[in-house]
Amino acid sequence: MSLLPSPFLFRYSIPVVEMKSLPRSKAPLLKLPKQAQVVFPAVMEESPEFAKLSLAWNKNGLAVSVTVSGKTDWPDCSPDSPQSSDGVQIWFDTRDTQNIHRASRYCHYFCLLPIGEGADGMTPVITQLPVPRASDDAPEVDDDIILTESEADETGYTVSAWFPCAALNGFDPEAYSRMGFYICVNDKELGKQHFTIGDDFPYQSDPTLWASLELVSK
Repeated sequence: MSLLPSPFLFRYSIPVVEMKSLPRSKAPLLKLPKQAQVVFPAVMEESPEFAKLSLAWNKNGLAVSVTVSGKTDWPDCSPDSPQSSDGVQIWFDTRDTQNIHRASRYCHYFCLLPIGEGADGMTPVITQLPVPRASDDAPEVDDDIILTESEADETGYTVSAWFPCAALNGFDPEAYSRMGFYICVNDKELGKQHFTIGDDFPYQSDPTLWASLELVSK
C-alpha cells in the first residue's frame, strides 16, 4: 500500500478552453459544451465519482460548473454554514504561486451552493471566505457581481458560476496564462470528491498543493 496518494506525486496542469461568448445573453447563462469537461485527477484514488466538472474562460472571466448525481434527497444547504453544506468549495490563485505555502492577495476561496437563498430557498449561494493562514487576504468581493445559476432535485444538481475579472484579483490572462486551482465537492450523503489530494493534506491553506489551469487561447 502506498504511503502517499497517487495525485500527490504529480504536478497537474489542466488546459481550459476559451469561450468568447460567455456569459450567454439568455438562460442558461453558462451552458458549457462537452469539450469544457475536466477530469478530477483524484478519481484514481476515490470511488465512486459522483461529480462532473466543466471549466471555461475568456478575457472577461472564468466559468465553473459542477454536476452532482446519484443522490436520493435534495441538497442540504445553509447560507450560514457554507463550508459544511452540500456544495462546492473552490480555490483560485491568479498568479499560480507554486513555491509559497501561505496564500497571498491573489488567492481566493469561494463556497458555491446549489440552493439556499431566495423566497423559496431555491436560489444558488456564492460566498467568499478568507483562505486560512493567508499572509495577505484577497480583496473582498461583492457577491452580486458573480453570476450563478442552478438546477436541483432529489437526485442531484448542477450549479454554475461566472467569476468576472473584478471577482478575481490579478486575473489577467494576457500577462498570466496560468492560475492555481483546487476544488472539493462536499455532499453529506455521497461524501467528498477532491480534485487531487484529500483531507490528509492542507490544501485549504497551501497554494503549492493546488493544480494549475492553462488558459489556452483559440
